[in-house]
Amino acid sequence: MTAPTTSWKLAAVAFLLLPVLATAQKREDILSIQRDVAQLQDQVKQMQAGQEQKMTALESLLKQALEESGKMSASLVSLQQNLTERISEQQTKLVAPVAVLGTKVDQSADELRSLRENVAELSSRFGTLDNKLADISSAVRTLSTPPAVPPPSANGVAAAPAPPPGVSAESLYQNAFRDYSTGKHELAMSEFVDYLKYFPQTENAPAAQYYIGIIYDQAKQYDDAVQAFDAVLERYPDNPKTPDALYYKGVDLMKGGHRTDAAVEFKEFQSRYPTHNLAAKARDHLREMGLSAAPAAPRRPAKKQ
Repeated sequence: MTAPTTSWKLAAVAFLLLPVLATAQKREDILSIQRDVAQLQDQVKQMQAGQEQKMTALESLLKQALEESGKMSASLVSLQQNLTERISEQQTKLVAPVAVLGTKVDQSADELRSLRENVAELSSRFGTLDNKLADISSAVRTLSTPPAVPPPSANGVAAAPAPPPGVSAESLYQNAFRDYSTGKHELAMSEFVDYLKYFPQTENAPAAQYYIGIIYDQAKQYDDAVQAFDAVLERYPDNPKTPDALYYKGVDLMKGGHRTDAAVEFKEFQSRYPTHNLAAKARDHLREMGLSAAPAAPRRPAKKQ
């Protein structure tokens, strides 16, 4: 019985010592935790100190950046002010010369416009005077006894017959042009033909021949129109209607199916009148026919208008 009794005693002692051992372990754990907490607090303090240093450095850098920005803004303001002052100064210096130049340009334009009006009026007066001279010549021929056979003129062309009494070049042309403008083409055709019959060498004779071609064109008599325009080119090569007659001769040749001949006329038109307002249309017609728009050498010598 001695051995069991000893075992029970040892067990009892161990049981009694367990709380003591447990308490000692808890204390050791608490002390360990306290040491860890103290270490963490030290680390936190070190981190806070580092953050404060970094914030201080950052604030210093920010302050420097703000100071530099302020200086740059002041420099930009000063630069802008200087530029504004210089621009204003330059504008002040330029306004007066530009205003004077604009005034001179306006004056030149007015003078050119006035010159054109004077030239147009002078041209109209020359036409009227030419018609009146033709009327006087006709009156003289009417009063004189006409010969049986009219003698030829200096250039070999027979003199024009005397117009009927009361018919003047000016009134006949004005009546013909008025009837043409109002669509009375048959009457206008007759009047233009009479005008060329009695007054073939007057200022308005080329225009009368040209409008005969236009009337034929509008009536779709293209061959007759070509002959009428060709008469302008042959009889009156030195007049303002020559370019238009050459262009419309090409148009009516094209309408009449004579494409090759039309191309020749259009190319000659480009060669003789490259800056005319109908030159672009002549090039367009050549392209429509699938031909080159390059101008050809003129068949007729260009004369001064």
